[in-house]
Amino acid sequence: MASLNYKKFGKHVCDAMRMRRKPNPGIALAEKDFGRGIVKMLLSRKRKSFKLEEFRPRQRKIIQKLTDSKYGPLVYRAPSGKYKVKPLVGEVLSLSYVNADDRCKQIAMAIRNECWKRGVHVSVKSANDADTKRYFKTTPEDTHVELPPFILARVNNIDATISIGDKQDPEWTRGFEKLLLLGAPSGQKLHGILDKRKIRWCGVGFPVKMNKKSDYIVSPRTYEKVYINSIKETYTKRTQKLCKYYYNALKNKDRVHITANDGTDLKFSIKGRPALIDDGIIDNADMRRGDVGLNIPSGEAFMAPLEHSANGRIFFDYVNIPGFGHIKKGLWLTFKNGKVVKYETDKKGKKIFKKFLDSNTGEKDRIAELGIGTNRAARFIGTIIVDEKIYGTIHIAIGTNMGAYHGKNKASSHLDMIKQMKGKDGHLTVDGKLVMKNGEPVKKA
Repeated sequence: MASLNYKKFGKHVCDAMRMRRKPNPGIALAEKDFGRGIVKMLLSRKRKSFKLEEFRPRQRKIIQKLTDSKYGPLVYRAPSGKYKVKPLVGEVLSLSYVNADDRCKQIAMAIRNECWKRGVHVSVKSANDADTKRYFKTTPEDTHVELPPFILARVNNIDATISIGDKQDPEWTRGFEKLLLLGAPSGQKLHGILDKRKIRWCGVGFPVKMNKKSDYIVSPRTYEKVYINSIKETYTKRTQKLCKYYYNALKNKDRVHITANDGTDLKFSIKGRPALIDDGIIDNADMRRGDVGLNIPSGEAFMAPLEHSANGRIFFDYVNIPGFGHIKKGLWLTFKNGKVVKYETDKKGKKIFKKFLDSNTGEKDRIAELGIGTNRAARFIGTIIVDEKIYGTIHIAIGTNMGAYHGKNKASSHLDMIKQMKGKDGHLTVDGKLVMKNGEPVKKA
């Protein structure tokens, strides 16, 4: 990955995330405080500089007040000594990266630098799993129920958030389950604010080196290779085309039926829910649908089923729960009226799944998402941002599906579980029409 052009990649991420300037929110306040007349007159001069002497005494006083930051500011004094009008202000980006790998930092700095060019304000922070574990080990128990004011202020004032990197310790939560549960309501509240404000978000997956060789599901070399190839595959025409095929297959439909030769037989409704695409960019159509999230690597069509409609059982071949571990023997889930009423796997897998459920709150065990993978370079490597994109698979999630999903589940978690359809006679039927046969699109895409 040494050949990665960080500058070019940073620009691409900024383009995909629509990072830019936005209309000055101080305009409305200025109109309220001083009237629309003078504000309109000033905005008409947005490309011209001017001197205060050009205005009447009363207007001069108003203009000087409009240089206050609470109005944007709407007017500022340039180095030339003349005044200029600011109809636009920079968006605010919260940018985080894993500092255990210098490549993540280089990507973060490339994004930061590109944002600076665009007049975007950037708040940069870094972290790693070792620090997170240290935090849980050292902080008093009651600290975890708090919602720090600076975090609340952050989510109430940002326009977008981008995170870079992956886990170094796949089971970092071990021993902290009860503390995680204490903090779950605060986490759920923060997610609710971000969803309500429609904050754009992007998770840039990147193959950070894990702490131990035993933490890898595949060899470190394969992990890195598949990860990077999946990122590259995101932007191919065939990925885009397949995303659109499944989007059209799900759009404005009702009944979904999933079957496979392992005994899977699950039905649910998607009536009234928007079909969505994760194709590497947030475009105008995504914004109109309220689809403000983005993963890199990308490659899936997805949507939120009606939360009380799922009935039947389904086997998941790949279940890797971030922070809790990998369920190696696969997982059977039985749904009744949308809720998980039974889970079956080996002894260790049951323990992992139970710990996950016990560490979260809200509708953590109710159906949240149907997704269909479209990335032909993706393979199972034990990280969900890649695994859920695998061509020839579907995934079902349980937990929160507010915001872009247009669902109703409120929870502190969202767990994706992958089902291999290709090679397992996996069929996906929508309103009685076969859309996927043995993991392949019925109409060649």
